[in-house]
Amino acid sequence: MIRELIGCLCLSGILLGSSCQQSKKSASTLSSPSIYKAWDARYHYDSLNRKMIPKYENYQVGLAWGRDEQGRMNYAQYYDGQGKPIEDLLVIHKNKLDQQRGERWDELNRARVENLTERLLNLQEATDEKEEQKEPLEDDGMDFLPTPFIPAGIDMEVEGDNVGEPSPFSPIPDEPVMDDGTEPSPFLPLTP
Repeated sequence: MIRELIGCLCLSGILLGSSCQQSKKSASTLSSPSIYKAWDARYHYDSLNRKMIPKYENYQVGLAWGRDEQGRMNYAQYYDGQGKPIEDLLVIHKNKLDQQRGERWDELNRARVENLTERLLNLQEATDEKEEQKEPLEDDGMDFLPTPFIPAGIDMEVEGDNVGEPSPFSPIPDEPVMDDGTEPSPFLPLTP
């Protein structure tokens, strides 16, 4: 019986040892994680599509991205170790930009509302001050009549000290009179 027990223990030890040895071999033959391939990948520029494509052993691995003519990102993909796209990162990028745009819009809206309320308060204070400073006006009943129009060129009698001087409302003479004998200025009004 002891012999059988020793035989069983030896057999189980051999089996256990051989299974551990085999797992070490299989771990070393496994491929490395795909992130290692992405880290070791080299970018190649596709000038026709404006894309940066990472390649490792002729497979696309890692983050590939591209931009349009204006410099905006229009392509972003993440590829696994076998060259298959795993995730479209452009959607995440656009969502992030939309969120930032929305936050900026809300911030500008709040600032605009605060500015408008401040202006309205200042305007209200100014109108209140003006109403306090106003004096009651005397109504003579002639507010709706236009001011009289006196046409130029009508001779009016001159009153007072300016006797002998031409009236400011007298008509302009037809020909300019030059005392020094020079030609008339080109800036004088034309004769009819």
